[in-house]
Amino acid sequence: MEIQHYEMESARLRFRRLRADDYSLVAPILQDAETMYAWEHGFSYEEVIDWIADMLRRYHEDGCGYFAGLDRETGELAALAGPLVEQLDEQTTAIGLGCIVRRDLWGQGLGTECARASLAFAFDKLNAPRVLALIRPENVASLHVAAACGMQPVGQITKRHQGKDVPHVVCMLARDAMQPADGTAE
Repeated sequence: MEIQHYEMESARLRFRRLRADDYSLVAPILQDAETMYAWEHGFSYEEVIDWIADMLRRYHEDGCGYFAGLDRETGELAALAGPLVEQLDEQTTAIGLGCIVRRDLWGQGLGTECARASLAFAFDKLNAPRVLALIRPENVASLHVAAACGMQPVGQITKRHQGKDVPHVVCMLARDAMQPADGTAE
């Protein structure tokens, strides 16, 4: 029996790295157009394969990426989340947050739970001095998650997506401003 290694844990989820053979695990989330509204489309078969390959590359090069967030009780995939190295401009990178919650689980606080686990990983394991969340202005749910985690809007950036310029709000949390998961001050 294979012993599973988890990169992050939260109250309801355990997060593991994706594997090359995880297509059937992640495709139901990535191919759902409503879930993937921030990407403006559900992914094709090829895009899912490329996305998994990109995560494997990110793990190797960056030590992080989207992880599979598995329900502690059922083992089912609930979310894809984790810290990501974000390219801000040609010379600048920063640790950012990525989170995609399975649509039938929206509204249950999993986005905030995933973001908090990702922040802890970024600060504790990656030694990030700050973590950013690059969020499209119309993505109200993600803006609420960022605020619930103590992240503050600090500016705006334009990212190139599918051949067009797309504005993103930049939210930030510094390591010394991180609150414990229960929201109390240390």
